[in-house]
Amino acid sequence: MRITFWGTRGSCPSFPSPGEVRAYAENVSAATIAYVQERIHSEPGLAELRELFQRPSREVATELPFDHPPGFGGETTCVGVETSEGHTIILDCGSGLRACSAEILRQHRESNLDRVSLFGSHSHLDHRNGLSFAGLCYADPPFEIQVFGGSEFLSMLDSRFGLFSHTTTAATYEDDPVDYAAMTASFHGIELRAQSEQQELKPAGPWEVRNLAEPVVIGSTTVSPFRSYHGSTECLGYRIEHGGKVFVFSTDHEKLSPGTPGLAGLDRDALDKSVRADQELVEVCRGADLAYFDGQYLRAEYLGQQGIGAGPAIPRVGWGHGCVEDILDRVSPGEIKHALIGHHDPERSWLALMEIAGRLEEFSTGRDYEVELARDGQVIDL
Repeated sequence: MRITFWGTRGSCPSFPSPGEVRAYAENVSAATIAYVQERIHSEPGLAELRELFQRPSREVATELPFDHPPGFGGETTCVGVETSEGHTIILDCGSGLRACSAEILRQHRESNLDRVSLFGSHSHLDHRNGLSFAGLCYADPPFEIQVFGGSEFLSMLDSRFGLFSHTTTAATYEDDPVDYAAMTASFHGIELRAQSEQQELKPAGPWEVRNLAEPVVIGSTTVSPFRSYHGSTECLGYRIEHGGKVFVFSTDHEKLSPGTPGLAGLDRDALDKSVRADQELVEVCRGADLAYFDGQYLRAEYLGQQGIGAGPAIPRVGWGHGCVEDILDRVSPGEIKHALIGHHDPERSWLALMEIAGRLEEFSTGRDYEVELARDGQVIDL
C-alpha cells in the first residue's frame, strides 16, 4: 500500500511566516558564502572554484554542504492510503483533504475511480475543515463516499452539511454556505461503536452502526478501529493491514501519568481511561511497519515548564495531545519499524521543526527502527 500524508499540522493550518522564510534564506546565504570562502583558500583553490561555477547553477547547488529545508507543510490532518487492488482510504478530512482530493480526481480521470472510504478520528474542526473544499465532493460523474467514525464525528458532519439526513438547520451555514445539496457525491455513514453483551447496536442517527471490535474489510484490506484518549471527546485510531504490511494511524491521543492529572483538575477516571487507551495502543502497534502518532508537544511544554516559540509557558495536560518523548518510549517496546510524529503545533516554527527533526535523526542512528517528523506530501510505500 502507498501512504501519503496530505496534512500533518495540528489544531489549525499554519505555514512559515515571511520572517521565518527570510531567516532561512539568510542562513542559506551565510552557508554559501562560507563555502565559497573555504574553496578559495583551498588548494588548488581559485582554479577549482572557477571550474565549479562554470557549471549550471542548479548543478552547483547540489555541491553546497547543506540540505534544502524539509517541507513540513501546514495543512491539518489528512492521510491517504492506496492499496494494490485500487481501493482508496482517507484518514480524517482536515485541510489536507483539498490536495488529497485533487490527486483522487486525477486518478478518477485515469482509472474510473468512483468510490472512497473515509475514516474519521473525531469531530474537532481541524480534522474536518477540508471537506467543503474537496473537489471529490462535487465531481461529475459523482463519487460514492463511505464515512466511518464514532457517533460524534458523524453527527457533526450531518449537522454541518446534512450529509446523511439531507436536512439543514441554521447551524449548517455558520461557517460557509455549502451543504449536501451543493455536492454531487453520495455519503453513506457507518458508526463504529463498542458493544457490550447486553447492548443492542442501534443507530444514533441516519446511518448504520457496527461493532467497533469487528474490522472493516475493503477487498483484502482490513481496517481495525480502536479507542484513543482525547479527553472528553470520542476519538478513534485505525490499524490498517494489507499485503502482509501494517500501518497504524493514531492522532489526538494523550498519555496521562499518575503525577500529572492534577495539573488540569482531572480525576482518577480520566487517568484510568488514558492508561487503558495507551495500553491498547501499544498492543495495536506491536510489530507495525509504520505508525503515525500525535506528538504536538515536548514534555516541558506539556507540563507548562516552557512555552512553544514565543508563547507563554502554560500546562497543556488534559488537552488531549501527546508528547514527542512518549513516542520515543513507545517505539522500541512495541517493535515498531518506522514511526512518524505529526500533529505539529501551529506555533512550532519551521526552524524549530528542523531542530527537532535533527535530534530525531541522531536518536535513530544505530537503532533498528526509525523515528522522524511527518511532512505534508510525504509518501511511503509498504
